[in-house]
Amino acid sequence: MFRFPFQSGPPRDEMAEMILLTLVRAEENGAAFTRDDLARELDFATAPYLPSLVSQSLISADSAGALTLTAAGRDRARVLLRRHRLVERHLTDVLGFDLPRAHAEADKLEHRVSVETAQALAEQLGNPETCPHGNPIPHARAEVASFPTQSLAACASQSRATITRISSETPAALQHLATLGLLPNVEIEIENHAPFGGPVMVGVGRAHYALGRDLAARLLARAPKGFFDWKG
Repeated sequence: MFRFPFQSGPPRDEMAEMILLTLVRAEENGAAFTRDDLARELDFATAPYLPSLVSQSLISADSAGALTLTAAGRDRARVLLRRHRLVERHLTDVLGFDLPRAHAEADKLEHRVSVETAQALAEQLGNPETCPHGNPIPHARAEVASFPTQSLAACASQSRATITRISSETPAALQHLATLGLLPNVEIEIENHAPFGGPVMVGVGRAHYALGRDLAARLLARAPKGFFDWKG
């Protein structure tokens, strides 16, 4: 059975690395985070860690509080993101973990798995392009693959689509979506969009759910082949 060898040396500041990971995920999804956004997403006080990350030239902050990864910070964050997503793949594909549990375990292991181990995992798994949630795995050169998708919030009513990515990787969101069966490769019907920013009604088999507009925006999908009825 494959075992994860850990890196030797001084312990890492895992909370600071979680900040880098959160910012690179936001960047990947075209979102901009302020200090307050970051604290809400991570659900812990991030202020004590930001000055050190700024002094190391890993992030920058403007006068309005918007946080941006520097080139060095982005490279470091993508290495962490690669480890996280490869570990998730191993836990789901080889050990049979469900998606929420795999994500929680990968959150612990991503800080300790070496670059060499990450490469061994990639080779063992056949160099997968995505994590179990459909998000792209950064390659060894820190390049992130892109996939044409559209959020459920942007799909037309009474259209069908297949979920390809869950861009929200918070534990609560992943557990909720797993409970509903809204996972990558699942075909759904976008039934209706409630007015005034209300929920998006979706159908999965015989089940029907109302998704908050923010959560629907974080579920990315592709239309069936030959069908492009996206909401314009």
